[in-house]
Amino acid sequence: RTAVGCLLELAFKVAAGELKNGFAIIRPPGHHAEESTAMGFCFFNSVAISAKLLQQRLSMGRIL
Repeated sequence: RTAVGCLLELAFKVAAGELKNGFAIIRPPGHHAEESTAMGFCFFNSVAISAKLLQQRLSMGRIL
């Protein structure tokens, strides 16, 4: 939860223009987690959660 929260804060600050860019060094990275299943040390797919919230809250389309 802390890793997801850190990434969300970073993503929203970059999207709002408060920061020019950012790099999150967090654990778990989320690359093993599936949509509804935790795998390995990845309980949440922090990248997918951040992208989805940026799309929903800021009406963003595609996210790289």
